[in-house]
Amino acid sequence: MDAVLDRDHDSRMAHDASLAGHSRSEPRTNRASSTAPLPPGRITAALRAHWLTVLFIGPAIVLVVLVSIYPVFDAIALSLYATKYAEKVRFVGLQNYVELLRDPTIWKAGANSLVYTLGSLFVVIPFSLAVALLLNRPSRIQGILRTIAILPWVISQTITALLWGWLLSADFGPVTYGIDALTGVRVAILASPVWAMVALIWINVWSSYPQATLLLLAALQTIPRELYEAAHIDGAGSTASFRHITLPLIRSTLLVIVIQLTLLYFNMVTLVYVFTGGGPLSSTETLALRVLKTSFENWNLGHGAALGLIITLINLLFSLLYIRTLRSPKP
Repeated sequence: MDAVLDRDHDSRMAHDASLAGHSRSEPRTNRASSTAPLPPGRITAALRAHWLTVLFIGPAIVLVVLVSIYPVFDAIALSLYATKYAEKVRFVGLQNYVELLRDPTIWKAGANSLVYTLGSLFVVIPFSLAVALLLNRPSRIQGILRTIAILPWVISQTITALLWGWLLSADFGPVTYGIDALTGVRVAILASPVWAMVALIWINVWSSYPQATLLLLAALQTIPRELYEAAHIDGAGSTASFRHITLPLIRSTLLVIVIQLTLLYFNMVTLVYVFTGGGPLSSTETLALRVLKTSFENWNLGHGAALGLIITLINLLFSLLYIRTLRSPKP
């Protein structure tokens, strides 16, 4: 009897062990099937399901590659060659960069670019902020004032340069005639290296201040009026409210404007080229204008491409500096 019981117990143990082994083998089978590659038919079906997405995004990607990415790599390759007109003559490596860095006129153009950019920023930021504060005040003619303020931004840089070139002309310019009538001195603003740069900075400010003004006006309108009312109740004047409420709340917008305008001014060509052409005596020739002249007047595309890449690196440094400032903790 005991032997029969032992055999029955052993058979049940063997049956339980087989069931456990079978249950443990199933997850491995499922995991193996889950990692198996999709059959070609499913991949084709997935592409067909997203054909509309590919149809819309594909042309944009191709356009970005052709317009933005390919020219950069092409300029890098071109900057490593000596060129004759539009043809590559021989590979020279970094010789184009060395020649540019040894050229004193390049350093002068770089200094002109800094004076032009920083001088314009020094004037346009407070001027745009003052105009934005004025336009933010309630007025019956608020719409008319905003339309007048934005008009210079609508005019192209070419027309702006031609207009101010006529106004400041030494021969028949109204501004020159007015100065002569008041002082008895006939001035030639565009013939002076210093005054030509001053005039160029002012024209640039006049042309671009509406861009900064609109952004600042939008930022001012997001500030709750209750903050000014509470400050007034506490005895704060207009200056204190501007310093402790307005400026801190528009700080991010100001930094964004500085980034945008810095890149705009440092790479500006049309306004400078049409207004002064870089003169007199190269006193208003910037790096961006030098790229244009080197590439398409002197037809030295190797030097032009190298100088263009140097300007790109300077733009990246400006951008990184401003972004770091923008991300810094607020005081």
